[in-house]
Amino acid sequence: MAPRVPWNPLEVMQLLLAWIFALMLGQLAFNLVIPPKIEGEHAVKDGNQTLTVKFLDSTHYTHTEHNGTYRFQGEGTALNRHALTLSPEDKPEISVTFSGTLRDRIGLLTINIFFVQLSALGLITLLLRYHKIPWSAAFGSITDRQRTLGLPLLCGIGFILPALGLHLVSQQLIIALGGEPTSQEAVEMVARASAPPELALQALSVVVLAPICEELLFRGVLYPSLRDLGHRRMAIAASSLLFAAIHGSLALMLPLTVLAVILVWLYEKTGSIVAPILMHAAFNAANFAMIKILPQIAQ
Repeated sequence: MAPRVPWNPLEVMQLLLAWIFALMLGQLAFNLVIPPKIEGEHAVKDGNQTLTVKFLDSTHYTHTEHNGTYRFQGEGTALNRHALTLSPEDKPEISVTFSGTLRDRIGLLTINIFFVQLSALGLITLLLRYHKIPWSAAFGSITDRQRTLGLPLLCGIGFILPALGLHLVSQQLIIALGGEPTSQEAVEMVARASAPPELALQALSVVVLAPICEELLFRGVLYPSLRDLGHRRMAIAASSLLFAAIHGSLALMLPLTVLAVILVWLYEKTGSIVAPILMHAAFNAANFAMIKILPQIAQ
């Protein structure tokens, strides 16, 4: 059974609000420190057509068929770094998309690691220090290595096919209701990554840090605080739905909610947060590998 915890839902809510504030600070820091900028040649997409455009300075570009000016779409700090409007000298404006610059992608990954993932670990550390409780008492220790280490790895890899099936079901439901399925931004970033530094940061973020901080936050902190009030089903539902929601993709809500329920079961079965961390890491690692081998999965 997962350990009982000394904190209450109000303290967890305060922690989550502090975490959201850190996310906002990270986004602000990213826009201030790394303003949108494009240099040199880049492939952009005009619908299904790919164009090679050379960006000369902050406003001008050149192309084999036309020259002109460009601008990022959006306003202020809400500029979309992956959407541009090209304004040819004697043609109508063209809206294009592109994968973003390597500078922007590495900058965003770095900001995400520090302000999203490491900030969560820092806040959880402060919570434990406030209650004067060690990590092993708060999140359990390993008592059965086979069940705590081996079972999660098998579950993580084994859930890949069910997750893909649930994802397809979600997409069909969204289409049936008149919506349009969209890919998770993090999945698209993994698919676009090609440079070794970017791939290394992606792997660190997706396979190592995300499982650790998300499991500690949702299964280790949030779930038991509600369960210990005597609301076990509500605790499972609330922690699972919130976990799925923060990934920012409606098409992933169903598979991620089911994954979260399995992670709670694993935590309760082993009594150690290490088990859901390992399952989450194995699941993310398998997805990471599949996206790099079969990029169409990201779509």
